[in-house]
Amino acid sequence: MRLGSGTYKEIALDALKGNWVKAAVAGLFANWLGVFSSSFLFIAKYAFIAVILIYFLEFLPGFYSILFIGTTAIALIYFFIGGAVRLGYIDFNLALLDRRKNGIACLTGRMSDWWRVLCAKITLFFVLSLGYILFIIPGVVAKYSYTMVPYILEERKGFSTREAFRASKQIMKKHKWELFCLRLSFIGWDILGILTLGIGFIFINPYRYAAEAAFYNEISGRAEVYYGRKTNR
Repeated sequence: MRLGSGTYKEIALDALKGNWVKAAVAGLFANWLGVFSSSFLFIAKYAFIAVILIYFLEFLPGFYSILFIGTTAIALIYFFIGGAVRLGYIDFNLALLDRRKNGIACLTGRMSDWWRVLCAKITLFFVLSLGYILFIIPGVVAKYSYTMVPYILEERKGFSTREAFRASKQIMKKHKWELFCLRLSFIGWDILGILTLGIGFIFINPYRYAAEAAFYNEISGRAEVYYGRKTNR
């Protein structure tokens, strides 16, 4: 049985009932650490903030030294901790869907995996860069082929980076367009988030990533194992 974007979103909304505040707080923490951003967007976001700070505060003594230390610390946190927090955030969303007990502490539960996740992040960066350099379409295909790597690293704690990439490519063979449509279905919500000066994203991002976790449940066969429901693998 193949589910549509609407069904994934319904599953997400059902899981979020009574959990919106907790999900919003977890999402804010994850967003601060760059979980929702690519490397480029993360750098662009903090570069924009740095420009604003320079414009208003550069007259302060030692401002540039403080700015350098601050941006360096943020970059180190993103590259060495952000990936592990991403796994924790995935676990948080899967727990929502499973109706398991979860909390904000889930986000820091996979810190011991920072090296494995960092290797995956670096590998993905080079794979996608090569794809986009060759042509845009191969880059997009590669992006969607390996988009489930973090989910697999979260679920399969013994998997190496290579095994996670291979598994993601396998389960995404017939589902790239499906995920593209799911993400595209949030464009209206994204416009609303922009119109609210970003405030709306406090609740839009938890909704989005819970729906994506529901998608992973279905294509990976996890829903069949946990809920006894025939999946669309």
